Amino acid sequence: LWSRPERTTRAALVAEGFSDRMIDRFFRPFFGGVLFDPDLETSSRMFEFTFRMFALGDSAVPAAGMGAIAHQLAGALPVDFITTQARVTQIDADGVRTADGRRIGARAIVIAAEGPEAARLLGQPAPRPARACTCVYFAADRAPIDEALLMLDGERAGPVNNLAVMSHVAPSYAPAGAALLAATMLGMPAASDDYVLSSMRHQLRSWFGPEVDGWRHLRTYRIPYAQPDQTPPALEPVSRPIRVHSGLYVCGDHRETASIHGAMRSGRRAAEAYLEDQG
Repeated sequence: LWSRPERTTRAALVAEGFSDRMIDRFFRPFFGGVLFDPDLETSSRMFEFTFRMFALGDSAVPAAGMGAIAHQLAGALPVDFITTQARVTQIDADGVRTADGRRIGARAIVIAAEGPEAARLLGQPAPRPARACTCVYFAADRAPIDEALLMLDGERAGPVNNLAVMSHVAPSYAPAGAALLAATMLGMPAASDDYVLSSMRHQLRSWFGPEVDGWRHLRTYRIPYAQPDQTPPALEPVSRPIRVHSGLYVCGDHRETASIHGAMRSGRRAAEAYLEDQG
Protein backbone atom coordinates (compact mmCIF):
# COMPACT_ATOMS: atom_id res chain seq x y z
CA LEU A 1 0.00 0.00 0.00
CA TRP A 2 2.78 2.42 0.89
CA SER A 3 4.24 2.33 -2.63
CA ARG A 4 1.03 3.35 -4.38
CA PRO A 5 0.67 6.94 -5.65
CA GLU A 6 -0.34 9.30 -2.84
CA ARG A 7 -3.38 11.51 -3.36
CA THR A 8 -6.36 12.58 -1.28
CA THR A 9 -8.80 9.97 -0.02
CA ARG A 10 -11.65 11.52 -1.98
CA ALA A 11 -9.62 11.50 -5.20
CA ALA A 12 -8.80 7.82 -4.64
CA LEU A 13 -12.48 6.96 -4.12
CA VAL A 14 -13.51 8.84 -7.26
CA ALA A 15 -10.78 7.04 -9.23
CA GLU A 16 -12.14 3.70 -7.99
CA GLY A 17 -15.55 4.58 -9.45
CA PHE A 18 -17.55 5.30 -6.29
CA SER A 19 -20.48 7.66 -6.81
CA ASP A 20 -20.79 11.02 -5.08
CA ARG A 21 -23.78 9.62 -3.18
CA MET A 22 -21.78 6.66 -1.83
CA ILE A 23 -18.87 8.91 -0.92
CA ASP A 24 -21.04 11.52 0.79
CA ARG A 25 -23.40 9.14 2.62
CA PHE A 26 -20.92 6.48 3.73
CA PHE A 27 -17.23 7.17 3.17
CA ARG A 28 -17.39 10.80 4.32
CA PRO A 29 -19.06 10.18 7.70
CA PHE A 30 -17.31 6.84 8.35
CA PHE A 31 -13.74 7.51 7.27
CA GLY A 32 -14.21 11.21 7.99
CA GLY A 33 -14.75 10.08 11.60
CA VAL A 34 -11.81 7.67 11.55
CA LEU A 35 -9.48 10.28 10.08
CA PHE A 36 -11.15 13.35 11.70
CA ASP A 37 -11.39 14.75 8.18
CA PRO A 38 -14.91 15.49 6.89
CA ASP A 39 -13.59 16.59 3.48
CA LEU A 40 -11.56 13.39 2.95
CA GLU A 41 -8.36 15.30 2.19
CA THR A 42 -6.19 12.81 4.14
CA SER A 43 -3.59 10.78 2.26
CA SER A 44 -5.02 7.88 0.27
CA ARG A 45 -2.27 5.73 1.78
CA MET A 46 -3.70 6.29 5.25
CA PHE A 47 -7.23 5.58 3.98
CA GLU A 48 -6.16 2.33 2.31
CA PHE A 49 -4.23 1.26 5.42
CA THR A 50 -7.23 1.76 7.73
CA PHE A 51 -9.61 0.20 5.18
CA ARG A 52 -7.39 -2.89 5.13
CA MET A 53 -7.37 -3.06 8.95
CA PHE A 54 -11.18 -2.89 9.12
CA ALA A 55 -11.48 -5.53 6.38
CA LEU A 56 -9.12 -8.02 8.01
CA GLY A 57 -9.78 -7.55 11.71
CA ASP A 58 -12.30 -6.62 14.38
CA SER A 59 -12.92 -3.19 15.87
CA ALA A 60 -12.56 -3.20 19.64
CA VAL A 61 -11.63 -1.16 22.71
CA PRO A 62 -9.77 -2.30 25.85
CA ALA A 63 -12.21 -3.51 28.53
CA ALA A 64 -10.42 -1.37 31.12
CA GLY A 65 -10.36 1.75 28.92
CA MET A 66 -7.72 3.19 26.59
CA GLY A 67 -5.55 4.01 29.59
CA ALA A 68 -4.99 0.26 29.99
CA ILE A 69 -2.44 0.45 27.16
CA ALA A 70 -0.26 2.87 29.11
CA HIS A 71 -0.79 0.99 32.38
CA GLN A 72 0.34 -2.23 30.72
CA LEU A 73 3.58 -0.57 29.57
CA ALA A 74 4.17 1.05 32.96
CA GLY A 75 3.41 -2.18 34.82
CA ALA A 76 6.70 -3.71 33.66
CA LEU A 77 8.74 -0.97 35.35
CA PRO A 78 9.91 -0.79 38.97
CA VAL A 79 7.77 1.21 41.39
CA ASP A 80 8.47 4.97 41.47
CA PHE A 81 10.24 4.95 38.09
CA ILE A 82 7.70 7.31 36.55
CA THR A 83 7.25 10.98 37.36
CA THR A 84 4.06 12.66 36.15
CA GLN A 85 2.79 16.24 36.14
CA ALA A 86 6.32 17.54 35.46
CA ARG A 87 6.39 19.68 32.32
CA VAL A 88 9.72 19.63 30.48
CA THR A 89 10.79 23.11 29.44
CA GLN A 90 14.22 22.44 27.97
CA ILE A 91 16.37 19.61 26.64
CA ASP A 92 20.17 19.66 26.71
CA ALA A 93 22.92 17.20 25.86
CA ASP A 94 22.43 14.83 28.79
CA GLY A 95 19.18 15.68 30.51
CA VAL A 96 16.06 17.81 30.77
CA ARG A 97 14.86 20.76 32.83
CA THR A 98 11.33 20.92 34.21
CA ALA A 99 9.04 23.84 34.88
CA ASP A 100 9.63 23.58 38.65
CA GLY A 101 13.37 24.18 38.17
CA ARG A 102 14.63 20.61 38.48
CA ARG A 103 17.21 19.08 36.20
CA ILE A 104 16.96 15.36 35.42
CA GLY A 105 20.04 13.74 33.93
CA ALA A 106 19.73 10.96 31.35
CA ARG A 107 21.86 8.77 29.12
CA ALA A 108 19.20 9.06 26.44
CA ILE A 109 16.05 11.09 25.88
CA VAL A 110 12.98 9.98 23.94
CA ILE A 111 10.42 12.68 23.18
CA ALA A 112 7.16 10.71 23.08
CA ALA A 113 4.73 13.57 22.60
CA GLU A 114 2.31 14.98 20.06
CA GLY A 115 3.80 16.80 17.07
CA PRO A 116 3.52 20.43 18.28
CA GLU A 117 5.09 19.62 21.67
CA ALA A 118 7.89 17.61 20.08
CA ALA A 119 8.62 20.50 17.72
CA ARG A 120 8.69 22.95 20.66
CA LEU A 121 11.17 20.87 22.62
CA LEU A 122 13.39 20.38 19.57
CA GLY A 123 13.23 24.03 18.52
CA GLN A 124 11.73 23.08 15.17
CA PRO A 125 8.95 24.80 13.17
CA ALA A 126 5.46 23.88 14.28
CA PRO A 127 3.74 21.22 12.16
CA ARG A 128 0.56 21.81 10.22
CA PRO A 129 -2.55 22.33 12.39
CA ALA A 130 -3.78 19.06 13.82
CA ARG A 131 -7.14 17.36 13.36
CA ALA A 132 -9.45 18.10 16.29
CA CYS A 133 -12.67 16.56 17.57
CA THR A 134 -15.28 17.04 20.27
CA CYS A 135 -16.81 14.05 22.05
CA VAL A 136 -19.92 14.16 24.23
CA TYR A 137 -20.86 11.27 26.53
CA PHE A 138 -24.38 10.46 27.67
CA ALA A 139 -25.92 7.93 30.05
CA ALA A 140 -29.27 6.52 28.89
CA ASP A 141 -31.66 4.37 30.89
CA ARG A 142 -32.32 2.48 27.66
CA ALA A 143 -29.96 2.22 24.69
CA PRO A 144 -31.51 3.60 21.48
CA ILE A 145 -30.42 0.45 19.55
CA ASP A 146 -29.66 -3.12 20.60
CA GLU A 147 -26.53 -3.76 18.52
CA ALA A 148 -22.88 -2.71 18.59
CA LEU A 149 -23.14 -0.46 15.55
CA LEU A 150 -21.61 2.87 14.56
CA MET A 151 -24.37 5.25 13.49
CA LEU A 152 -23.39 7.81 10.85
CA ASP A 153 -24.71 11.21 9.82
CA GLY A 154 -25.12 10.42 6.13
CA GLU A 155 -27.09 13.63 5.57
CA ARG A 156 -24.32 15.95 6.79
CA ALA A 157 -26.86 17.62 9.07
CA GLY A 158 -24.38 17.90 11.95
CA PRO A 159 -23.04 18.55 14.45
CA VAL A 160 -22.91 14.81 15.33
CA ASN A 161 -20.85 12.90 12.78
CA ASN A 162 -21.24 9.51 14.44
CA LEU A 163 -22.70 7.94 17.56
CA ALA A 164 -22.07 4.59 19.25
CA VAL A 165 -23.46 2.81 22.28
CA MET A 166 -20.06 2.09 23.84
CA SER A 167 -21.50 -0.21 26.51
CA HIS A 168 -22.64 -2.57 23.71
CA VAL A 169 -18.99 -2.82 22.65
CA ALA A 170 -17.50 -2.97 26.15
CA PRO A 171 -20.08 -3.63 28.91
CA SER A 172 -17.51 -2.56 31.52
CA TYR A 173 -17.88 1.03 30.25
CA ALA A 174 -21.54 1.30 31.30
CA PRO A 175 -22.56 3.60 34.15
CA ALA A 176 -24.53 1.81 36.88
CA GLY A 177 -27.91 0.81 35.52
CA ALA A 178 -27.47 2.68 32.26
CA ALA A 179 -25.99 2.53 28.75
CA LEU A 180 -23.01 4.69 27.74
CA LEU A 181 -23.39 6.66 24.51
CA ALA A 182 -20.59 8.55 22.73
CA ALA A 183 -21.40 11.24 20.16
CA THR A 184 -18.52 12.66 18.14
CA MET A 185 -18.29 16.01 16.38
CA LEU A 186 -15.43 16.66 13.98
CA GLY A 187 -13.42 19.77 14.82
CA MET A 188 -13.58 21.96 17.87
CA PRO A 189 -16.27 24.66 17.68
CA ALA A 190 -15.95 28.17 19.07
CA ALA A 191 -19.43 27.77 20.58
CA SER A 192 -19.88 26.97 24.27
CA ASP A 193 -20.26 23.43 25.57
CA ASP A 194 -23.89 24.17 26.41
CA TYR A 195 -24.59 25.19 22.81
CA VAL A 196 -22.83 22.09 21.46
CA LEU A 197 -24.87 19.86 23.79
CA SER A 198 -28.14 21.58 22.82
CA SER A 199 -27.45 21.32 19.09
CA MET A 200 -26.47 17.64 19.44
CA ARG A 201 -29.72 16.85 21.25
CA HIS A 202 -31.68 18.66 18.54
CA GLN A 203 -30.06 16.55 15.81
CA LEU A 204 -30.34 13.28 17.74
CA ARG A 205 -34.07 13.83 18.37
CA SER A 206 -34.52 13.43 14.61
CA TRP A 207 -32.78 10.05 14.91
CA PHE A 208 -34.36 8.63 18.07
CA GLY A 209 -37.25 10.87 19.11
CA PRO A 210 -38.01 12.56 22.45
CA GLU A 211 -36.18 9.92 24.53
CA VAL A 212 -33.00 11.88 23.77
CA ASP A 213 -34.16 14.56 26.24
CA GLY A 214 -33.87 11.98 29.03
CA TRP A 215 -30.23 11.17 28.32
CA ARG A 216 -27.96 12.43 31.11
CA HIS A 217 -25.00 14.46 29.94
CA LEU A 218 -21.85 13.06 31.53
CA ARG A 219 -18.89 14.90 30.02
CA THR A 220 -17.79 16.94 27.01
CA TYR A 221 -14.22 16.53 25.79
CA ARG A 222 -12.60 18.96 23.38
CA ILE A 223 -9.52 17.32 21.88
CA PRO A 224 -7.42 19.82 19.91
CA TYR A 225 -4.83 17.21 18.90
CA ALA A 226 -6.87 14.14 18.02
CA GLN A 227 -4.55 13.26 15.12
CA PRO A 228 -1.75 14.91 13.18
CA ASP A 229 -2.70 16.31 9.79
CA GLN A 230 -1.89 13.73 7.12
CA THR A 231 -2.85 15.40 3.87
CA PRO A 232 -0.50 14.57 0.98
CA PRO A 233 2.49 14.44 0.93
CA ALA A 234 2.43 13.62 4.66
CA LEU A 235 3.08 9.90 4.05
CA GLU A 236 5.84 10.28 1.50
CA PRO A 237 7.71 8.57 3.05
CA VAL A 238 5.47 6.79 5.54
CA SER A 239 8.12 6.49 8.28
CA ARG A 240 9.87 9.72 9.26
CA PRO A 241 13.20 9.83 11.12
CA ILE A 242 13.09 9.17 14.86
CA ARG A 243 16.79 9.72 15.64
CA VAL A 244 17.69 13.38 16.15
CA HIS A 245 21.21 12.34 17.13
CA SER A 246 22.74 9.62 19.27
CA GLY A 247 21.02 9.86 22.64
CA LEU A 248 18.04 11.94 21.46
CA TYR A 249 15.01 10.38 19.78
CA VAL A 250 11.44 11.37 18.98
CA CYS A 251 8.42 9.12 18.50
CA GLY A 252 4.67 9.42 18.12
CA ASP A 253 1.98 8.96 15.49
CA HIS A 254 3.35 12.05 13.72
CA ARG A 255 6.40 9.96 12.79
CA GLU A 256 4.29 7.20 11.19
CA THR A 257 0.58 6.74 10.47
CA ALA A 258 -1.90 8.69 12.59
CA SER A 259 -2.95 5.69 14.66
CA ILE A 260 -2.18 3.74 17.82
CA HIS A 261 -0.37 1.33 15.51
CA GLY A 262 1.79 4.18 14.18
CA ALA A 263 2.53 5.55 17.64
CA MET A 264 3.63 2.18 19.03
CA ARG A 265 5.61 1.28 15.90
CA SER A 266 7.52 4.57 16.17
CA GLY A 267 8.20 3.85 19.84
CA ARG A 268 9.68 0.50 18.90
CA ARG A 269 11.83 2.18 16.25
CA ALA A 270 13.10 4.67 18.85
CA ALA A 271 14.03 1.82 21.22
CA GLU A 272 15.82 -0.02 18.42
CA ALA A 273 17.72 3.14 17.46
CA TYR A 274 18.84 3.62 21.05
CA LEU A 275 20.04 0.00 21.32
CA GLU A 276 21.88 0.34 18.03
CA ASP A 277 23.61 3.50 19.23
CA GLN A 278 24.61 1.74 22.43
CA GLY A 279 26.22 -1.06 20.43
